[in-house]
Amino acid sequence: MSQNEISEGGMPGANKRSALTGWVLAIIRAMQADGIDTDQVLFELGMDPSLLEGGYSRYSQGQVSALWRRATDMTGNSHFGLQVAQQVRPATFHVVGYSMSCSATVLRALQRFAKYCRLISDSTTATLTEAAGQVVLEFHFDTGGPPPIYQTVDTVLASVVSFLRWILNDGLRPEEVRFAHAETDDARNFVEFFGCPIIFNAAQTCLVFGKADVDRKILSSDEELASLLDNAASRSLDERMVGRFSIRVRDLLIAQLPHDGPSKAKITKKLGMTERTLLRRLKSEGTTFADVLRQVREELAFQYLRRGMCLSEVAYLLGFSDDGTFSRAFKDWTGRRPSTVVVDLPPTTSLETASG
Repeated sequence: MSQNEISEGGMPGANKRSALTGWVLAIIRAMQADGIDTDQVLFELGMDPSLLEGGYSRYSQGQVSALWRRATDMTGNSHFGLQVAQQVRPATFHVVGYSMSCSATVLRALQRFAKYCRLISDSTTATLTEAAGQVVLEFHFDTGGPPPIYQTVDTVLASVVSFLRWILNDGLRPEEVRFAHAETDDARNFVEFFGCPIIFNAAQTCLVFGKADVDRKILSSDEELASLLDNAASRSLDERMVGRFSIRVRDLLIAQLPHDGPSKAKITKKLGMTERTLLRRLKSEGTTFADVLRQVREELAFQYLRRGMCLSEVAYLLGFSDDGTFSRAFKDWTGRRPSTVVVDLPPTTSLETASG
């Protein structure tokens, strides 16, 4: 652990999840714009303000979550996440942000964001898929504790769009934005910010772009420099993932399941290693490929079922051949049938860009 990384409770290893201080700085600046004394807030939360200098230190996920809760309580508005997103600049994502800025196209920038998302925050996984003329950037959140408050999720999606607009020096509108959380009291702010239909209580948390939009060229691109920055990002990510190889496999499975089903061969190809090395490294962490796959499927199954998704849709997203196979697997994992999972969200709602 870096000397600049503060773990929750002050104990090294108490909570390995953390986020870049550049990300925290965007929250701080949005609070300051609202007239809040952030020095006092940081002191009360035990967050060393000197770590904000330089941008490549880290705060624990527990501290970042506490700051988010304090910020939303003090600002009192449900679209605070959108205000934070407007503070995002390359330094917010450090080397990842600079690499994105040098990308040849918007698509290339999104690919870099998805690949190195874990470097920005240990609690967020991003996957990028292309199909039917659309590019979908999907997010999964795991804080290691209580789920993130919805403003955190709002900021992540809004920050990607805001940053891409800054890189392009031009407007960029997704075709659709989907949030798993319920609609907020002032949801029209989301329509105004994103400029597209917004779906709340959705099965996925994602940004949906048109292929033509993400194929747009970035005039300030420098792929040679971006490649050098990628190398730095890869080294940093490898260092952070030491002893957490199973998490890398988990992230790749999440991206793979809805499209190809679970495939060790494709996972090893992505990781640039043999199947024997894959299994050996998982064994060294006390797990197996089958265990990681089961855990991912079980975790996602509960998320999807609680959102009221039908069995056939859940089976597809988890890479099962049919809903019967999924139902039997779910019962093996949990001892219960999928139909017994209580739906905890209302029906999906959508806001269009047209005024009501």
